[in-house]
Parts: sequence; structure tokens; C-alpha cells
Amino acid sequence: MQASSPRNRWLGGLAALGSLVLCAGPAAAQVRDQVEDGNAARTDAIFGTPNIVTPVPEDSLFATTPGLERQLRRSQFTISGLVPMFYNSNADALPYAGTNSGEFSPVLGFTWSTPVFDLPFRFTANGRAEIDRFTQVPTADFDKLAVSGRLQYVDASNDQAWSPYVSYAPRWDFAPFYRTWNATRQDVNVGVNKVFNFDGAFNRVAPSGDTFEATAWSFGITAALQRRFRDPTPGSWAAFLVPSATYVFSPTWNISGGVLLERRAFDAVGGVAQEDWLVEPIVTLEFVVPATWFGSAATAAAIGRPALDFQVAYEKNWSNITGASFEVLHVGAALKLGWRF
Repeated sequence: MQASSPRNRWLGGLAALGSLVLCAGPAAAQVRDQVEDGNAARTDAIFGTPNIVTPVPEDSLFATTPGLERQLRRSQFTISGLVPMFYNSNADALPYAGTNSGEFSPVLGFTWSTPVFDLPFRFTANGRAEIDRFTQVPTADFDKLAVSGRLQYVDASNDQAWSPYVSYAPRWDFAPFYRTWNATRQDVNVGVNKVFNFDGAFNRVAPSGDTFEATAWSFGITAALQRRFRDPTPGSWAAFLVPSATYVFSPTWNISGGVLLERRAFDAVGGVAQEDWLVEPIVTLEFVVPATWFGSAATAAAIGRPALDFQVAYEKNWSNITGASFEVLHVGAALKLGWRF
């Protein structure tokens, strides 16, 4: 057998390099998708605390989110703001030796929710802008614009009934300050929510159209299937199971916990299909700032009925692709604001 010529060796090396580059792009996108699923769950967990006074979006991954399974009497518009500061133990989402970093990820959201005529359905449209900034890993910085539409079955006489839904949620990712487009994701979701509410003596709250004020303990479950279309590819299929629980200590203090359990299978790239498991337990302790601190309830409402949320979360992602597994610890606090019209 003749030895390869320098020219053939050079062409072979170039082809191998090209294959590596082509595979690296999708692999990086797949890791980013898993990281972002975890980020979205933590944001929903903060918006989903059992806070009776700070308005929040009625579209969430957590079934225990206030009013998520309740029918509305009229259309309502909500503005939501979140200013979080977190410690991130692995900002570059590496399998090992990741970089510790501070993370600043403010969110501004707009939600319109309305009953659908006299039918047992509610429609919710949501728009959200978010920026992610990392003090030690600026290469991970990026900005997001997301919208969604959610059609949900609700029982007007029982907000603890099974509540199936369908939703469509596209998102656009950009380089910092929205300079250039990076990626587009389009998620089609089919799921169901269910909550079980109990009073302070741990007696089941009787069914009614709005049991939130009578509830001290709430236990919920969300199950969903998702198809994600992505540009650049690959797209993916995913299944979610999200148990959650909340407890109200007092009008000013509450605690909530939830676990994101996700199985995601990516479309094959170069004959290789990545398959991941993501588990993320999240605990959020909230202090609802008393209205008296601002002089009056009207003043507190005007500035968004502030709440302070303290959160701990741990992400663990297992993958069949070398280099795509990672784990991250998140510890931090966020200022939450909301206005409803």
C-alpha cells in the first residue's frame, strides 16, 4: 500500500476540520437549548410564587402559579418585571472546570389574558424581553425576544380541575444589545395542569372558581409534550413532568418548590442524534413587601407591589454526546414587580 501523498493528507485534514466545525455548531446549540430550558424554569418559578398581591403572567410551567387554572371574568393586561442577580457556578456550561460568574438577567413582560366568549376556555398572549449578562464569561452574553399564545381549558366553577392546554411559543436570540440575530426557536406544546389546594389546617379546599385566597398549601403537576423547530438546526422533541408545591406562611412570606424533569431528543446531525435528560430542582423563598412600607396600598400598587425572591436551583444535564453534559448551581435574589389593568 502506498503512503498518502502530502496533498491527500492535507485534503483529509481539511475535511476532518470541516466536519468538526459542522458538528460543533449544532452541539453548541443543543447545550444552549438545555441551559435555556433551565433558565426559563427558574424565571417561571419566581413568577409562580403564591403571592396574592403582585400581578404575574398567567402562563407558566408550574401548575401552582396563582390563577393559572382560573377562568377570568373579563380581559386583563399585565406588565411584569424581574431584576435578578445570581451566582452561576458554570456559566459556560462545560462538563467540568466551568467558570464561576455573576449573572444579571432582567426580564420585562407583557401579558394579555381573556375568556373565549362563553366557552370554557381562556386565551393568553405573552411577550417578553430578556438580557443575559455574565461578569466572567462575556462570550455567553445574549439577548432574547419571546412571544407565546396559549389556549387553555378551564372550569369556571373549579380552578382545581384538570386544565389541558396547547401553546405556540417562538423566540428570537440576538447578540448583546440586539445587534445581530443568532437563532430562532419555535415551540409547539401540548400539556395539562392539575392542582390540589389545602387550607392552613391541611383540609382540602372545596371546589370553586377561585380558591387562591383560601389556600395555604398547594400541590401541582404539569405534564407536556413539545416539538421544537430551530434555526440553525437541529430541532427536537421533548417531554416534561413538573411537580410543584407552595406554602403561604403569612401575607408577607411564602415558599415554593418545583422540579423540572425533561427528556429531550434532538434531530440527527451527521447521522448522530443527541439525547438528553435534564433535572432541575428549584426552591424559592419570597418576601412580599408590605404596602404600609410605601405609605398606602395605592402607592404600593403604583410602583408594582414589589416582592423580593431568594432562589436556589441546581441543574444537571446528562447527554449521550461527549461534552454536552453539565451541572450548574444557581443562588441569588430577584426584585419582582407587576401591574394589572
